[in-house]
Amino acid sequence: MGHINFAMILIHLTGCCRSDVDEILLDELLAVQSTVRDYFGWDYQADLTSAIEMSNMMSNPQPYGVPLWALEKRKSSIRLLEKRLKSAKKVVIVGASVEEVDVGLLDDEDSVIIAADGSVGAVIDYSNLVCVVTDFDGNPHIDKVADNGPVFVAHAHGDNYQRWQDLLGRWSQLASPPRLILTHQVTEQIDGLENFGGFTDGDRAVCLALALGVNLQDITLVGFSTTKVGKWSGQTNPERKLEKLDWMLKVLDIIGLSNQVTTHASGER
Repeated sequence: MGHINFAMILIHLTGCCRSDVDEILLDELLAVQSTVRDYFGWDYQADLTSAIEMSNMMSNPQPYGVPLWALEKRKSSIRLLEKRLKSAKKVVIVGASVEEVDVGLLDDEDSVIIAADGSVGAVIDYSNLVCVVTDFDGNPHIDKVADNGPVFVAHAHGDNYQRWQDLLGRWSQLASPPRLILTHQVTEQIDGLENFGGFTDGDRAVCLALALGVNLQDITLVGFSTTKVGKWSGQTNPERKLEKLDWMLKVLDIIGLSNQVTTHASGER
């Protein structure tokens, strides 16, 4: 499983939406990572190097001395996450603009929660928190939950090479290191890493849910906005972050969930 599982995504999109979804949609979803990289002028080789290095460092039987992080255990983590997501009546995906008033939406006992990186800081009850999708810039919030049970869908790209090494090293010292699923954003197949599609942690979380069998109508987005840099975002250039959020909206529009995003145009979700 090295490439984006868009065949599975296509099945779930066609099952709940229009019946004429075709290769055009798949092409758009496949192309968006390269389009975004070109738009921002990021180096493809840097993304590739980070992904290959993560693959190499996580390829031995006990990466960082953690048996749970071995390849077969990571495959098991995908299966466990898939089972948990598909058994839920609702999958709530939490973005960085989530407010305290929204937190009440996260307490539904019939739902499970996927948190996009630092937005996990808004989650009070971890019992329904099934995973955190992160590129490792969501601290201090992701550190606080690393030993509390959720799977970490950990992303390698050219700008976080040192961060993922540092945090995986730190988490390896925990009494209960988190389960891991590793992801990348290059066109090549990378051993031990997945590419579920998407760009920001938020829209990658949606692509993950779809790839693992969640139907589109069962996904609820909370705290997704293009109007501001969310309080749970990592430290960043605000103008550049808003540009990234516009690309997030484009991905979610391709998928069919942009109506759940607070936008400049409408000011409403």
